[in-house]
Amino acid sequence: MSDHNTMWQDMLDEMQHDKESSAANKKYWQPASDKEGTFPIRILPPIKDKNEKKFYFAHKIHWVDRVPFECLNQDLVDKNGVEHKASACPVCDYVRKLYKTSERGTDGWKLAGELRAKVRYDYRIIVRATPENPSDETKPVFFETGNTIFDMLYHIMKETDYGIIVDPKDGRDFNLVKRGTKRNSKYDQSLPSANKSPIFTDVAKLKAMMENAKKLEYSSLIEFASASDMENALRTFIGGGSDVPVKKRAEEPAPDAEFRKEAPVADEPSAGDEDAIDEILKEFNT
Repeated sequence: MSDHNTMWQDMLDEMQHDKESSAANKKYWQPASDKEGTFPIRILPPIKDKNEKKFYFAHKIHWVDRVPFECLNQDLVDKNGVEHKASACPVCDYVRKLYKTSERGTDGWKLAGELRAKVRYDYRIIVRATPENPSDETKPVFFETGNTIFDMLYHIMKETDYGIIVDPKDGRDFNLVKRGTKRNSKYDQSLPSANKSPIFTDVAKLKAMMENAKKLEYSSLIEFASASDMENALRTFIGGGSDVPVKKRAEEPAPDAEFRKEAPVADEPSAGDEDAIDEILKEFNT
C-alpha cells in the first residue's frame, strides 16, 4: 500500500475510533433523530439488591444554551460515588431574580421559565429488537424523559386498566411511535401494548438481562459542574449579565417520548422454566 493510501486509511481508522468512542460514552438511548418508526421498549422494575422502591430515578437539571447542568440544589451521589449535598445554585438564584423583577409575559419572565430547574426521569429499559432496529435485548440501557411521559405513566398505572406495566411477569411493553424527525419529532400516537407479557420467557436471556441491569447505576449519569462554571455559562448566554439573552434561548431536548403500538405476543414459557423464571424475577423489587 502506498504512503498516500496508508495516510487515508489511518484517517479512516481514527474516524471509526472516534465514532465508537462517542457511541460508548452516550448516556441515554433514544430513537435515531433522523428516522421515523415504531420502537418497542420495556421499562424495567426497581431492583431489590439496590434497595430501590421506584422504577425510575428523578433529578433536576438546568438547560443553559442547550447545555444541561445538574442543579446544585439537590442531594445526589455522582458518578464517582461522591455524595453531593444541596448547595446554592447560581442558575436558581438568577431565575428567582428574573421572576422578582419581570412582569408575566415579558422576555425576562419567559427566560426564567426556560432556565428554571426541570425534573428529568431516568429509567432502565430494554429496546425490543425489530428488523428495522436490531438490538441485544439482554443489555438494558438508560432512557430519559421529562414530565410528559412520567405523567402518562402515572395515569396509566393509577387510573386505567393497563395495570402495573413494569411488572416483570404480567406487565406490558411500550411501543414508541415516532413521527417527524429531529426537533420536530412527535410521539403522541404512542401507547402501551394491549397484551400483557413477561420480560422474557427464556431463562438464559432473563438471567443475562438481570446481571446487566444490575450494572446500570443511576449515579453513573450524574456529574456536577462547579458553581463558577455554571455562572460563566449563564453569563455568556445572557450576554454579560443583562436580563434579556443576546443568544438563542435554551431549548430542552426533543419533545418527550410517549409510547405506543402493540408488541408481538411472547411465547408462553414451558412448565419446566416457570420456577427458574420466578426465582430470577424475585431480584426485582415487586
